[in-house]
Amino acid sequence: MRVRDVSNRVDIHRDGMLLVGFLCGVAQVTGRLPAPIDALAYWNAGTSTNPYPEHWGSPGTGQWLYYPPPVVQLSRLLQPLGPELFTILLTVAIFGAMWYCARRWSWLLLGVGVASMVGALPSLGAVFLAYALLGNVQWILAALTIAALQRPWLWSLQVVSKMTSAIGWWWHPLRGEWRAALEGAAVTVAIVGLSIVISPELWVQYAGFVGSNYDLANPPMEAFAVPLGIRLLVAGGLLAWGARTGRAWVVPVTCGLAVPALWGIGFAPFMVAATRLVATPQVPDPRRWRRPLRLAVIRTDEPEVLVASASAGASGSGSF
Repeated sequence: MRVRDVSNRVDIHRDGMLLVGFLCGVAQVTGRLPAPIDALAYWNAGTSTNPYPEHWGSPGTGQWLYYPPPVVQLSRLLQPLGPELFTILLTVAIFGAMWYCARRWSWLLLGVGVASMVGALPSLGAVFLAYALLGNVQWILAALTIAALQRPWLWSLQVVSKMTSAIGWWWHPLRGEWRAALEGAAVTVAIVGLSIVISPELWVQYAGFVGSNYDLANPPMEAFAVPLGIRLLVAGGLLAWGARTGRAWVVPVTCGLAVPALWGIGFAPFMVAATRLVATPQVPDPRRWRRPLRLAVIRTDEPEVLVASASAGASGSGSF
């Protein structure tokens, strides 16, 4: 699968969003905007002596986002940057990811977010900007669901961050793309294995933390009403349907539904990412479920997306 989406040429939308991210980051570290609490949580994970307390709702104990040990280890490696530079770089990356997901429509999302924050629009619209200003990686993970269809090793970043949002990896085996599936799995195993070798005690702590909080009870804030187990079942069914019918847009959607600790409509960035992969496939042949998968091409205007799908015609043309 190939996604033609990034160019070295000047792009006013991309470069403008990166500039907005830089200005927001500078404003945050100088006190002109509120501190990005999630970015600070990532940063503090690298200095915490107790990153995994007994209950994830416990106040004042380490990083309350509680990602797997590779995030803690990465934070430790980045400590020489200092919290100010780290915050600026992360904020720039998040706004860049917003552009990656929405392209020129990222300005509309930015406007909706600002209008919602000042009360001119319903508060739900604030989610588009709020995740960026909080320093949360939600937009980055949403962007990775697009990029991972071309570079399957990127699924490993979903696994070692929000874990269940890596459900999109199953797109590849469901479509018979075994080389892509192996690539994603192998890199994940390599990262986790290296992490265990470096800090086995962190993984022991993390295993104990997961065992005490697997039901996501006692959250630090009100969570999404639909439990994770139900969301995973829905996401799995949707992904299987999308994989067999050539609808790549279901990949970001299912990943968003599978985010373990979901607040409000926190899946919204993933829904935005899905719009980049929308295409109009042919009405599926019922026999497709019983035939081996082959490669075909689906094209969209922006960006061009080459999606592996089942061949629909006996002639083998594979066009939709």
